[in-house]
Amino acid sequence: MPLLAELKTSTLKQSFWRGWWMGFVTHLGGYTWIMHTLRVFAFAPWPLAFLGYLAICAGQGLLFGVMSLALRWLWLKTGWTTTALLPAALVATEFAFPLLFQSYTGVALMPVLPLTQIADLGGPLLLTALQAVVNGALFDAWQAWREPRRPPFAAMTASLIALAASSAYGFWRMVRVDDAQKAATKLTIGLAQPNVGEIELHANPYASVRALWDETAELQARGADLVIWPEVGFNIRPVRDGMTDGRFIQDGIPVPLIAGVERMSPTDIWNSAVVVDEKGRIGDHYDKIQLLAFGEYIPGGEWFPKIYQWSPLASHLSRGTSTKPLRWRNWRFATFICYEDILPGIVRATMRDYGEGRAQAMVNLTNDSWYGAGHEQEQHLMLAAVRSIEHRRWLLRATSTGISAFVDATGRVVQRIERNRRGVAAREVPMLTGTTVYEVLGDWPGWACLAVFAVVFAWKRASRK
Repeated sequence: MPLLAELKTSTLKQSFWRGWWMGFVTHLGGYTWIMHTLRVFAFAPWPLAFLGYLAICAGQGLLFGVMSLALRWLWLKTGWTTTALLPAALVATEFAFPLLFQSYTGVALMPVLPLTQIADLGGPLLLTALQAVVNGALFDAWQAWREPRRPPFAAMTASLIALAASSAYGFWRMVRVDDAQKAATKLTIGLAQPNVGEIELHANPYASVRALWDETAELQARGADLVIWPEVGFNIRPVRDGMTDGRFIQDGIPVPLIAGVERMSPTDIWNSAVVVDEKGRIGDHYDKIQLLAFGEYIPGGEWFPKIYQWSPLASHLSRGTSTKPLRWRNWRFATFICYEDILPGIVRATMRDYGEGRAQAMVNLTNDSWYGAGHEQEQHLMLAAVRSIEHRRWLLRATSTGISAFVDATGRVVQRIERNRRGVAAREVPMLTGTTVYEVLGDWPGWACLAVFAVVFAWKRASRK
């Protein structure tokens, strides 16, 4: 609302800079953990880490500068209400603007679960559109009261209809999904959280593995059919490409695993997840596709390999290429590593990879110790939980230092192991089937909003001619 008030009297240039300033300031509160990453893993001194933090916030905040410029341009060209134009500008920008850490303003609605169920229709961009419609209507009403002029009944009505329809759909959908979850075949899944971070792993490589062996034995006693380990939880020995004997990973515990490992070939090293059955045989693997800058690769390192000598904690990993779900018996698990679970495109590609059967659950292996013991862990969980709504599958998150969690197909966190503590969790997980509109159509709200700009541009150009 304050930003919209500023933009109403701004030039195009002023709109860009005022929007960027708003975006920069708001990101300052959310990205303080960047300084920990740069100091610990890039060996940056405090002043340089602080500058890196400011640079990240400035880059992420640039999205709002572009959005403000686009919104002001639409205002000047059309004169339409903010209720109509703010969704077009914000959704189109979030769809098209490249971000290092992909976040959506609409995800702020996650604590109000009935409103977020529309994500299975249009993903997080549809949540952003709902948020923008309501804010736009509030601004139009405030402007009418301030001037004064006739209240914008059409805009306010559209906003109320959007809220009411989203709420009604959400309540109805949650009931339907809950019924499907009750009726589905269930597996007892265990999550193991060793609470061993990246720094401790380098000092004591066996710390994570020993903790995970103990926790796996405990989960076996609880009746777990399958246990999930976090990202590179098994770190004392790489799994060679083509290797089939994985008994050394389980250490004799006859429980199937989806384990985070390093995979290696003569030319490549991957951050991977592998399936190990109850007899210790290695099955399918998934190699991480979206690597973490400064942790798993250094930008520019391909052209200047010497950079890796300056940052010894940074790995030089290869990118995965396959999105096939992992198979265990008759079940399929769409699997993602680290912050891939906040990237709707990668998750959707995996859920749409039907090669040998559609995935019935989603698995995320994460090591959030890269970002320190702060609020990033809660942010990561909230952003990831939207994937459960988009695809109507349970999300099973095993993390090194937290927050490990079971997220059901409505986006509800039904069980969690709190951050920065060791622990296990076991739960019956429904193996769900079916598809969603979002899985089929993808980010159609983004394309629709870009089309608005194309139509306005073509219309104005034709008018001038």
